Amino acid sequence: MPVYDADSMAIAARQVEKLKDEFRKSKDKLTGMDHERESPFGGMDGAEDAHSAVGEFKKGVHSQFDAAGQHMDALAVAMRRAAGLMTEMDQVAKSDITVHEDK
Repeated sequence: MPVYDADSMAIAARQVEKLKDEFRKSKDKLTGMDHERESPFGGMDGAEDAHSAVGEFKKGVHSQFDAAGQHMDALAVAMRRAAGLMTEMDQVAKSDITVHEDK
């Protein structure tokens, strides 16, 4: 008989969602040169090539954050579905399955 804990899976799904929020916050802090004064890249006024390079780097990093966030969303949804199905299966088993003892 498989052993599982649907409540723990639901808790883990919430933690994955919180992690995704932290990824989003980190992504928002990664800015290009024109967006904020406190850019992690500093200022390079008048250097168009550097400006373009930083912009492309930012796009690439944001793309990776977005991909990670999509994976976390999918994982959280799958965990919630699995926990829901397990809970439903337990409820059905309690109401529909009876044990008969041969005497």
